[in-house]
Formats: sequence, structure tokens, C-alpha cells
Amino acid sequence: MRISPYKFLALLLVGLLVGCSSAPKAKEASTAKQAVADADEQVLKSDPVERNYDPHVIMKRAEAFFEKEDYAEAAVEYQHFLDLHRSHMLAAYAQYRLGLSHFKQVTTRDRDPEHVRQYIEAMQKLLKDYPGNAYEPDAKAKIKEGRTHTAEYELYVGQHYYRQASYLAALHRFERVLTLYPDSDITAEALYYLAKTYKDIGSPDRAVESLNVLLAQYPKSKIRKEGQALMTSINGKSFKDVATASSALGKPSIPPSLPAAPRTRSLTGKPAALPPTGANGSSPQVVTCGLNVSC
Repeated sequence: MRISPYKFLALLLVGLLVGCSSAPKAKEASTAKQAVADADEQVLKSDPVERNYDPHVIMKRAEAFFEKEDYAEAAVEYQHFLDLHRSHMLAAYAQYRLGLSHFKQVTTRDRDPEHVRQYIEAMQKLLKDYPGNAYEPDAKAKIKEGRTHTAEYELYVGQHYYRQASYLAALHRFERVLTLYPDSDITAEALYYLAKTYKDIGSPDRAVESLNVLLAQYPKSKIRKEGQALMTSINGKSFKDVATASSALGKPSIPPSLPAAPRTRSLTGKPAALPPTGANGSSPQVVTCGLNVSC
């Protein structure tokens, strides 16, 4: 069937009109979807200044950063929430997540334990300011884990000093473990290296005292055999011989600490300050936040 030129032009015009009308609609739909997808980004980047005081907006920002594993920014937002809304119903949660944000930034024991100190402080503040909150078990577990981490850091730095023949600095690091973290799992190892250091500086009596504590009080320690060998190398006697000869003196005790050491350089500069002592805890459980609550 042959179409006249006039009908062909009319159909072509209709097609062009339909195509032009559908293109803007498709573009508009795509723009709307993008706007929805970028809603959280707008909360993060384009909030009016006055909304920075809204607890829900601050919490949404903090949670978004945390979920994106940007823990440094999350910590800033949780702290901002607490600075403005410390008595809010979500304040305990914010304090807990502040601690977790620092906890997530902790690396290996040979690094400066600044984030360990910060998350221990945050968790201790949670226990102090919000007693009976739902996050106490995990907070206590994190505090205990943090104390173990800092004890391992002290031992690591002491071992580094020992390898460098900086014996006085090494002695003080090992003694810090014994004084500040006496219940740590690495106390026996600190005693062993303390004895080795005393032996190398020509103080075998102090070395034997440390080994007596190690062998008497930590019978299941992995480093016990090394301690026995070191005891024999010092005076040619086994631990049993030494223990029998000194049984009348009573239970061995940790040797007294040395006087304060001069300031020394750590592996990466000034050693980090240690966290407060005297905390313990249990296993962790992360709790999610419900934001659909009234202020």
C-alpha cells in the first residue's frame, strides 16, 4: 500500500513529538532516583547550619560514617552528639559507639596505642555516666581487651630495648607490665625477660628472684622451660634445688621496682601514655541504633 507524501510527513512529525516528550520523562525519572540515592549524602554534606544541633541529624551522620568504615569521622560526630545532648535517650548509645569507633582503628601491638587509650576511656565513661545501660557487658570486655593490648605493647617495646642493649629502659618496660597489669596473660613472659635483663647487667640475684616468681606462680606458662634453662645457666641449679633452699623464706614475690627511668625514645618517638587501670569485662555484642524516637 502506497502512502502519500503528506501522510508520511504527518506520521514522522507525530513520532518526533512522542520521542521528545518521552525523553524528558525518562531523564526526570533518572534524576529522581539519583536524588533518592543521594539522600544520605545530602544529610552528610548539605545540612543547614541550624540542623547541626538536631540530635537525630547528628546521629544519622555518625551512623552513616560508621557504616562506611570512616571511623575517625564517626568518632567526631558521636562526640558532637554527646557535647550537645548528653542527657538524650540515645546518649548511652552514642558513648558506646564513640568507644567502638576508636576500637575499630586499633591495629597491631607494635603501633602507638593511642586509639586503645581512647576507647578504654570512652568505655569507662560509659560505665560511669550511664550505669545499667545495655552495652555494659561489651564495654567491660573491650576494656579488658584494651588493657591486654597495652600490656603487650609495653612488653614489645621492652623487648626492642633489650635487643638494642638499652637495658635500663627495657627493665622499666618489663616492670610496668608487672606493676600495671599483674593479672595479664603475658606477666610470665615479662618476668622471664626481666630476669634475662638482670642477668645481662650483672645482677644474677635479682634475675633469680624474678625466675622464682615465674616458675612458682606460673606453672602452666609456655615460657616455663626457657625460665628453667635460664635458672640453670645462672647458678647451675634447677628450680627445684633453688626452691628447696629458699622454702623457708615463704612464697616468692615480684622484686621491687627500680627508681624512675630517664625519658627514652620509643620505636616511633615518645611512648604513648597508658590507659587507667582497674577494669575488666566479658564478650562483645554490637547493638544497632533505632532512630525513630521523639526528642
